[in-house]
Amino acid sequence: MSINQKTFFNWGRNTKINPKEIFPKKLSDLKKAINEKSFISTGNQRSFGDVALNDKLIISMRNFKKVIYFNEKKGIIELECGVLLKEILPIIVKKNWIFPVTPGTKYVSIGGMVANNIHGKNTQKNQIKFYVKNIKLLTPNKKIILCSPKRNKKIFDLTIGGFGLTGIILSATIQLKKISSFYLKQEIVEFNTYNEFYNGAKRIDNFEYSVSWIESFTDNKISGLWFFSNHANIKKNYTSFKIFNEKRIGVIWRLILGLIVNINFFSRLFNYFYKTYKKSFYKKLVQYDQYFYPQDYFIDWNKAYGKKGMFQIQFLVPKEKFKDILSKIYYFFKSEGIFSSFVVIKKINEKGKYLNFAGKGYSVSLDFIINSKFDVLKNFFNEIVRIDKLKVNFAKDFIANESYAYNFKEFKKFKKDLLILNKKNKLNSSFSKRINI
Repeated sequence: MSINQKTFFNWGRNTKINPKEIFPKKLSDLKKAINEKSFISTGNQRSFGDVALNDKLIISMRNFKKVIYFNEKKGIIELECGVLLKEILPIIVKKNWIFPVTPGTKYVSIGGMVANNIHGKNTQKNQIKFYVKNIKLLTPNKKIILCSPKRNKKIFDLTIGGFGLTGIILSATIQLKKISSFYLKQEIVEFNTYNEFYNGAKRIDNFEYSVSWIESFTDNKISGLWFFSNHANIKKNYTSFKIFNEKRIGVIWRLILGLIVNINFFSRLFNYFYKTYKKSFYKKLVQYDQYFYPQDYFIDWNKAYGKKGMFQIQFLVPKEKFKDILSKIYYFFKSEGIFSSFVVIKKINEKGKYLNFAGKGYSVSLDFIINSKFDVLKNFFNEIVRIDKLKVNFAKDFIANESYAYNFKEFKKFKKDLLILNKKNKLNSSFSKRINI
C-alpha cells in the first residue's frame, strides 16, 4: 500500500488541502485504513465541490478496478469501485451495451457515480439508482454488507447519493442498456424567447435524451439550443468506436478559454459563434462519446479558470418560478457585473429521497470563475435557494450553508438515519462538515 503526502486540489481547484493519501491494493489494506478517526474514500476526484475531500486522510480506490462479472446476454455487470467509465465503455459498447445513465464526463469512477447518484441527459429515470442492482459496502466497523432495493434497503438508499458517508463502496452491480449501435440521431432546435424554450421542452417525451445550452438570458428573453437525441438503429463496425484522445489544454487553448471565462465580451462572442455553428452545421448522426462527453475533449479544461479555480451551482426550479428566477439572476448579474460562461438547463421529473437531486421542474447549472466577486455570488445564491426553496445538487455544490440544509426536510432524515452506519462520524468530508451532517 503506497502513501502520498502532497497539496491536494479538487476538480474545481477551489479547495487546497494537505491530507495523507493512501492507495490500498487489497481488502486487508482497506480494513487497516479505516482504523483512522477521520477519512473519506475517493475515486478519480472529479467532483466540482468538496464531497470527496478530507483534510486528514483520503483513501484512493483507484487500485480496485476489476470487472468481477459481466453477463453479455443480459447486460448485467459487476465492477469494482475504482473502474473508470472511460475504461469500461470500450468493452461494453462492443457488446452492444452502454450505461443507462451517464454524467457529462467519462473520467468518473463507478464508486463515485453511485456515491453521487449521478444523473445525465435522460428524459426519464435520470438517476443511476434505478439501474443499480446491488452494492457491496465496507462499513466503518469493518463489516461487508450487500445491499439492494430489496435487501438492506435503507442502507442501499443511504449509500446511493450518500457521498461516501455510509462506508466504502467496494463494488456495484449494474443493469446496462441494450443498443444497436454507438451512434445517436440528434436534433438541434433553436429558441430565442421563453415561449420557444417551453415549446422545445414539450417535445422532450419524444426523445431518450435532451439538454438545453443557453447562449444568453434576460428578464424577458432567453436564447440557446435544445439538443434532443435517440439511439440510432443502424449497423456500424464497432472496431471504429473511439473515445476522444486524451489531450491536454496547452498554452494557446488555455489562453483562449481563459479569456472566455474571465471576460464577458469574449464569453458572449464565443457563445454567439458556437450557437451559429451548431444550428447551421450540426451533425444529425453523432457518436455516443461526442454527444455525452464534449467537455472531455481536454482532460484538464479546469485549469483554464486560473489559480483560484471555479465552482458550479446547480439547482432545481419549479416551472412556474422559472422565468422569475432567471430574471432575478439576470438583474443580479447586471448590477454586479457578473456573468456565467456556461449555462445548461434540463427538464427534470424525478423522485428521490435523502440528499438526492430530485423533483419536478428545470435544473439550472451555472459555472463561475472564482475572483473578487465570490462572496457576493455565494451570498446571493444561498439567499435565492433559501427564499424560493430550491433544491440544490449537493454532488456539485461548494457554497450551500448549514442553514439551507436544515430547511431541507430530507437532510434531517439523512443525518438521523446515517447514525445506523457512521455513529462516530469517522467518515466525513469537507462537504459534510460544511453543512454539519
